Amino acid sequence: MAQRNRRTKFWIILALINIAAIIYPVGLYVQADSNEAQLFAVIALSCVAFLLAIADMVSAIVVYME
Repeated sequence: MAQRNRRTKFWIILALINIAAIIYPVGLYVQADSNEAQLFAVIALSCVAFLLAIADMVSAIVVYME
């Protein structure tokens, strides 16, 4: 039971971190006033999403190996 509760907390915290990390690049995209700024925001959003996907996979593997 403690293991299930711990994993639930893990997923909630991971989701909050992901949301917090995505907010800034999305804000850049929404506030972009030129095509170059939009392109930069899309590249930043793609990079953040890619890094988060890798970090999430590693984190999930570590938690479920315990």
